Amino acid sequence: MLPTLKPGRDVLVWCWFINPKVGDLVAIKVNGKEMVKRVRQISSDRRIFVEGDNKKMSTDSRKFGWIDRKNLLGKVIDVF
Repeated sequence: MLPTLKPGRDVLVWCWFINPKVGDLVAIKVNGKEMVKRVRQISSDRRIFVEGDNKKMSTDSRKFGWIDRKNLLGKVIDVF
């Protein structure tokens, strides 16, 4: 799958976002890096599994594991 975002693109993030849903494009912060990923699974203990749309090249939960919701910065609502 091709990446949804190309390098250098700007995104608008809705920060008052509480309940992610599978399929949402979200901004997260993991290990000091901000990233945009897609929600693939949500566990009952409020943890989120995210994956990049370009699975061959993406660093995502397959590498760094499930993330806490506190690492969720918001939902991507527009791309410029």
